[in-house]
Amino acid sequence: MLHRLLPLALALCLPLAVEAQPVAAPECNADVELTAEGGLKVSVIYRCRSDGPLTFGATGERGGAAVHDFTDASGKPLTASSNAWWVEPVNGLVEAHYSVDLMTYAKSVNTPTLAIARGDGVMALLEAWLLEPRGYKKPPVIDIKVKTADGLSFTSGLPKVGDAWRLSGTVVRFAGYSALGKFTLQEFAVPMPGSLRPGQAKQDGILRVAILDGVPAEGRADLLEWVKRTAEAESNYWQGFTAPHLLLGLVPMEGRKGVGFGRTVPGGGASVMIEVGVDIDKKRLFNEWVLVHELIHTGMPFINGRGTWLMEGAATYVEPIIRARAGWKTEAEVWKEWVDSMPRGQSVFGVGLANAEGNQNYWAGAIFMLMADIGIRRATKGAKGLEDCLGGVLWAGHDAMTRMNIKDFAQACDRAVQSDVVSALVEQHLLKQNPVDLNQLWKDLGVSQVNGRITLDDKAPQAEWRKMIVMGPASKSLKPIKLPWQS
Repeated sequence: MLHRLLPLALALCLPLAVEAQPVAAPECNADVELTAEGGLKVSVIYRCRSDGPLTFGATGERGGAAVHDFTDASGKPLTASSNAWWVEPVNGLVEAHYSVDLMTYAKSVNTPTLAIARGDGVMALLEAWLLEPRGYKKPPVIDIKVKTADGLSFTSGLPKVGDAWRLSGTVVRFAGYSALGKFTLQEFAVPMPGSLRPGQAKQDGILRVAILDGVPAEGRADLLEWVKRTAEAESNYWQGFTAPHLLLGLVPMEGRKGVGFGRTVPGGGASVMIEVGVDIDKKRLFNEWVLVHELIHTGMPFINGRGTWLMEGAATYVEPIIRARAGWKTEAEVWKEWVDSMPRGQSVFGVGLANAEGNQNYWAGAIFMLMADIGIRRATKGAKGLEDCLGGVLWAGHDAMTRMNIKDFAQACDRAVQSDVVSALVEQHLLKQNPVDLNQLWKDLGVSQVNGRITLDDKAPQAEWRKMIVMGPASKSLKPIKLPWQS
């Protein structure tokens, strides 16, 4: 059944900010109706402004097979060709009607990377039920209005414009997740990106949390508390949350303990899906890294051109810092994680970061971020760090819904901290073979490990900068986030 939970803290009972309306007018309007008779079904009426014909494409053969009763405005049945339907315009308007048996489709696909069902609810990418209008020179702006039958609900990571969910700047297949049917839904107020900086006006954004059925009521409350406090920890680091509006979908998985696979889809509106075990262990949740890692992705642009190492490296490096600054890890624990794990990415520097593969991306990228962090602090005499670089890129408008190449990202980062450190490191390590000596780096920082214990030497050559990395400069006071059992 659908659960509308009361806010978990009075601080989150504030009115949610009205999201700014984009200037662009929609090329397409999609009127969507969600019903549950005979299983969860989605009916769509598309009306698109166009002087030429458009095609409406499904994702793959299974996506095409899930579409039923496709007609034009006159009610004429149309047949698909290669999982797409061709529709002619009438007086400058292309109209298409169709339905999707979403529950049947989700059960047949049964993967959270596309669509998955739990109880009477479904977590699905928009492409699972919203066909792609093709024939425009650039992706059309689509306003989606959803009408739900009694007891059903809908949410997504897209921004709201009036009573419509707006998809703009990207195609449907990159539009992120949606939750449909019966599920737990909670909306939290979160500080807008950059709004916690000194002198900035305090504004709220929206974090929507959708939990599919399968977790007992007490476990759902624990999950929401975990999300709320993690969002606060992220906001401490970024000086505001990572996105103005975001959907976090939690999918219960039988037989799993703790947190499993996570995925971020940034197009159109940031959304994150994370698998969670059915039996919730409150303390175990706060020892998990996946949610913090995925939320970092929502604060960064998508990096084109073999940029996985940069995106995954930043999330891997920053994740334990965020948890340490929240008071959930010690500084020594963070350095131990890096000393133990960064060697996994060290060999990549002998072939160039552009050649990183698989898990190498995470730790080679983390080494790069550590070197960037040290370099920025040294160049600015401790006034700035990597958090100012990453935050500056976000505050300049390069959020999760944008795409950048590696060199443009580095330049945006350098502008934010008024240095050339990151661009110089990209030039040195992206394509060139310049090995990194981690043992010497640890020595210079004053980090050593003996019998599994970390020792920090404040007399080391780079100790001055090392002391600022995990917990931040001494001049900036930390705001610990109490764990549930501490409050």
